[in-house]
Amino acid sequence: MKWKITLLIALVIGGLAGSWIKNLPGFVIIAIDKTTYEMRLWIAICLILLIMSSVIMLLMLVHSLIANARKVKGWHGERHWKKTQKRSIQGMLAFTEGRWKASEDAMVKAAQTSDTKLINYLIAAQAAQQQRAEVRRDTYLRLAHEAEPKAKTAIGLTQARLQILHRQYEQALASLNELRQENPNHPFVLKLLCNLFETLQDWTQLEALLPTIKKHHVLEAEELTRLEEKTIGGILKSKYNEGNIEALNDHWLKLPAALRKSKNNILSYVRLIIEFEQYEEAEALLRPLIKKQVDAEVLKFYGRVRSTTPEKQFDFLDSWYQSNPGAPREVFLTLGKIAWHAKYWGKARHFLELALQQKPTAEVYLYMARSLEELNDTEHASTVYQQGLEFIARPKRSRDELTLPEGSDDLVTSDLLPRFQKLGQ
Repeated sequence: MKWKITLLIALVIGGLAGSWIKNLPGFVIIAIDKTTYEMRLWIAICLILLIMSSVIMLLMLVHSLIANARKVKGWHGERHWKKTQKRSIQGMLAFTEGRWKASEDAMVKAAQTSDTKLINYLIAAQAAQQQRAEVRRDTYLRLAHEAEPKAKTAIGLTQARLQILHRQYEQALASLNELRQENPNHPFVLKLLCNLFETLQDWTQLEALLPTIKKHHVLEAEELTRLEEKTIGGILKSKYNEGNIEALNDHWLKLPAALRKSKNNILSYVRLIIEFEQYEEAEALLRPLIKKQVDAEVLKFYGRVRSTTPEKQFDFLDSWYQSNPGAPREVFLTLGKIAWHAKYWGKARHFLELALQQKPTAEVYLYMARSLEELNDTEHASTVYQQGLEFIARPKRSRDELTLPEGSDDLVTSDLLPRFQKLGQ
């Protein structure tokens, strides 16, 4: 409609202007080389207007063609972009569903025309890893680096993680060390190194790394404590394996005081010095734990201590038990063992009876039989030995056999030990 109005106005103006221009007097002479052209003034003006109109129309036509070409290109590009995006989404969905081959293929195809080649190749690399296709994995990582050279850290971390999953620990360590040279305090680089050293049980390297881990808050407090204790235990065990008691003790004494007060660290150390028969040192470390942080494991280790004064050891634990009636049931075996070493045969029998009732084990049977032998009750000692063997072979059945009849005064069974009396008779 607009162009019709414009054309009408142009015709009206052209008609009025034409009659005016036609009455203009004068001529126009154009000389080209030896040739001369002569025409009326109004004709020359019309010719000039015609040429100008043609040029303008030509420019408008060219502009229109260019604009239409851009629209076609934009439509084609948008269609192509949507197709690439669809492939990427299909690849990610396949990855989350565990369809590794489909995910890999979709991501590689999408990467050819995608603006996010880095993401496509990284996911393709992880999909290849799940198929144990190591060569393809490394190829995709290289292509990711070529597509986005500035993303070296992200690509390197992905490579290290995949190498760890593939148990290529040496290559993973090399990758992480290279990343750490460029990013010494990168949290995830430090965390992966930490996990790798723990997997390799390289406690010396892990011990050296822990201060940096702690300084940059890479791990939560609980996880850091667990790892710190595991590292200390690992280093102490390595000293023990070397058979060097001096090195073991020196390393323990060089630990910060706070770490030497940790229950788990104490138990790690006590477990090893007991093997070296350093019983007095072990007992000195375990006593404070019994008073403040007792549990089944603490009592177990205390029962393994062979003190030169077992009477004092028994008196200490018995006194503590009398004040703590809700103590773990492992206290009965520990008291029974210490009483046996102190040659308190009656008391040993009493606590071992309690242990049999609460938690029968092969060790309880053994010490019970030995106590009976010391009490000259060889007949029932033989029976207990036999019951212990049956317990080892069929622990559930053996425990069932120790079920007490309702109202029984005996702490074992009346058939097994009919002549047992309560302690103190």
